[in-house]
Amino acid sequence: MKMKSSLNYLTITCSAILMAATSSCTTSKINDPLIADGTAQGINSSSANQLLIQAKQFSTKGNAKQALKSYQKIANLYPLSEHAAEARYQEASILFASGEVLISFNTYQDFIDKYTSSPLYSSAIKKQSDVAFGAASGDIKHNFMGLKSKLTGQTIVKMLTQVRDNAPFSENAVKAQYLIGAVWEDRGDVERAILGYKDVQKRYPDSKLTPEALYKTGTILLAQSNKSNRNKANLDNAKNIFQDLIQQFPTHKRAKDAKAQLTQLSSTDVQRSYNIAEFYRAKEQYASAAFYYREVMRLSKSGDLHEKSKLALAEIGQ
Repeated sequence: MKMKSSLNYLTITCSAILMAATSSCTTSKINDPLIADGTAQGINSSSANQLLIQAKQFSTKGNAKQALKSYQKIANLYPLSEHAAEARYQEASILFASGEVLISFNTYQDFIDKYTSSPLYSSAIKKQSDVAFGAASGDIKHNFMGLKSKLTGQTIVKMLTQVRDNAPFSENAVKAQYLIGAVWEDRGDVERAILGYKDVQKRYPDSKLTPEALYKTGTILLAQSNKSNRNKANLDNAKNIFQDLIQQFPTHKRAKDAKAQLTQLSSTDVQRSYNIAEFYRAKEQYASAAFYYREVMRLSKSGDLHEKSKLALAEIGQ
């Protein structure tokens, strides 16, 4: 009996060891990462191909809803198949056509993140950019519960930032950064608009849009100055930006506009100084009047107000 009991114990122990070893091997195979030997792409390719044929048939018949479902199944269930990239791309295109702007944009982003070697990559970059630019201009609106509505400024800026960062040295990146400023300007957020435009100059100093961004910044600061009773800080900043624009881009059309702005500002400053001088003269505060008459002469160099100020100084003995 004792020997039989020992044999039973030995049998159970060996069985347990064998089961543990088998279990360990099975678990290891399940959890091991796929080896990049080219075989992963073929996983379930037959099923993915069948769904692709089905999706294209639905599209041909004009059944976008069913086509969308088939493309989503391919991309979600068979992400390693050779058809996954095309399926995700087509999914984004159908979503955009149906007015699902945000979901479409994000689906293009998923494609861009995952399928950089796909022949459709450049097209996806362009189409996603077009979505963001259209949303920024208001030409493309979001479909929400059957109603078309503009996206929020924050959402559009997030989209534009993504477009910029996807291809940071492309023309689309410059345009995206410029539109970030334009979006905030359109919504009355002056501080963010200025930062957006200034980032064009900072990131892309030689871009064709940089002089436009500089001019926009100057005009915004000038408008803020006028709203704040010609706030000197904003006024000086506007003048400096216009001068920078003229120096950096002397042949650009905006350089001519900047010169006109500076001429107008100078004329306004001369008239303002002359009016103040006349105010002090009427009160017989001649020292103060003389200060502003001289300011007129310094700013104008010649002209009617220059000559009037020169005469006034002689009359008050200054």
